Amino acid sequence: MISRIGLRSTRGASGLVRSTPCAAARHVQMTSLRSYSDKTIFDLPTGKTIVLADPERPEFGDYKNPKPVLAQDKDPYQKYDDQQNRRNLNDPVHIDEDMLDVWSPDYYDFVSNKEALKQNGIFFGLIAGVAAIVAYLQLNPEKPAMIRSYPFNGLANELGATSEDNAAFYQAKPDLSAEKECGVLPADGEIESNKKEYLAENKGFGKV
Repeated sequence: MISRIGLRSTRGASGLVRSTPCAAARHVQMTSLRSYSDKTIFDLPTGKTIVLADPERPEFGDYKNPKPVLAQDKDPYQKYDDQQNRRNLNDPVHIDEDMLDVWSPDYYDFVSNKEALKQNGIFFGLIAGVAAIVAYLQLNPEKPAMIRSYPFNGLANELGATSEDNAAFYQAKPDLSAEKECGVLPADGEIESNKKEYLAENKGFGKV
């Protein structure tokens, strides 16, 4: 259909233009269709012939679409007229600018599995190396608090225990290993022996 219209318009172009306004408008329409096949379009409002910048996208007209560049890939430390959007005045705008500016969804540069394993190996290897150095050189500081130690079976009776069966539920858990290592408080056996010695040496104390 388009080829027939183009053929007719070339044959009777002069006659159509000189006859009537309706015929002239019809000639302009047919000329624009014929010109599209030649990588040009006819702009009806201005009467100008526009050369298509991209014949595969005629809706762009003569606008030269710039190369797409993600705003997040631009240097953030460079000085721009619009520092937030990383744009300068009169910069050409891509047709899909809303998918390329700083407000568009983030794009991730994926790497191969080999490169990912390499980077993760370096990261966790550094952590393990630092931990090994700290452990080998004993760089960890001493305990910044007093060792928790309680006599009388962790003060079980004082905290509400009624028998040995439920003492574990009431007692304050002593750090027995720290007691043996540091000797902060004597063991319960020593406390009992000291109590007996005290009572034996002070039998008459308080008696009239």
